[in-house]
Amino acid sequence: MTAQKIPFKELNDSIFSAHYGDFLNYEKKIKLESNPYLKINKVYVHYRTPASVEFIIYSDKETFCISTSDLDIDGKVLSFPENGIIKVLQPITVEDFGDFEVTGNIIKTRKRHTTPFNQWYDYVSGTIKNDTIYFTEKFIGKEKTFEKKTFAKTKKTDFKEVYQPGLKTRKYTNGAGLISYEVTGEFNVEK
Repeated sequence: MTAQKIPFKELNDSIFSAHYGDFLNYEKKIKLESNPYLKINKVYVHYRTPASVEFIIYSDKETFCISTSDLDIDGKVLSFPENGIIKVLQPITVEDFGDFEVTGNIIKTRKRHTTPFNQWYDYVSGTIKNDTIYFTEKFIGKEKTFEKKTFAKTKKTDFKEVYQPGLKTRKYTNGAGLISYEVTGEFNVEK
C-alpha cells in the first residue's frame, strides 16, 4: 500500500482485500522475474514436426500461452527459411493454454482437457538449462495442485522448447479476459 501511495487512514475491509490481491500478484511477478532460469513474457519455440512450430510464452501471471503455425503452407504468415532464419510476416496470436509452476530450474505445466463426459489435467514436467526447457515426463494430475493422481502412470516424454531472443511480444487481454500475446520478429530454424 505504501508503494501505491495509499494512506493507511483510508483502510477498510474492501480496500484492504483489493490491495492484498494486488500485493499477491506483485509478489508472484517478482518471484517469477527473479528466477534466473525461465524467461518470463518471452517466446520459446518447439518444433512439433519438421513443418510445424509452436510458440510458447510463460507469463508473469503463472499461465502459459501457445500457438501453432505451419512452416511450409504459403509463406504469408511465416517466411520460408533463409540462411537458417524464419521471419514472422504477420503477427501471430498466442493465447492462454494452461498454467505452470517453476521452482529453481524445475518446471511443471498443467493443461485442462474437457469432453462432454470427462475432465482431466495433463501435467508435463522438465528442467531448464541454458535457455532450453527439456520436458521428460507426463502424467494425469489433480485439479488444485501440481501432483499426480493416485493411480496415474508417469509416461516418459522427450521434447524441448528453445528461447528465441529475436521474437518480440506485445501483451494484451483478449475479449474473454485471458492473457494473450502478439508475436513478431524472427527465429532460428531447428537443427
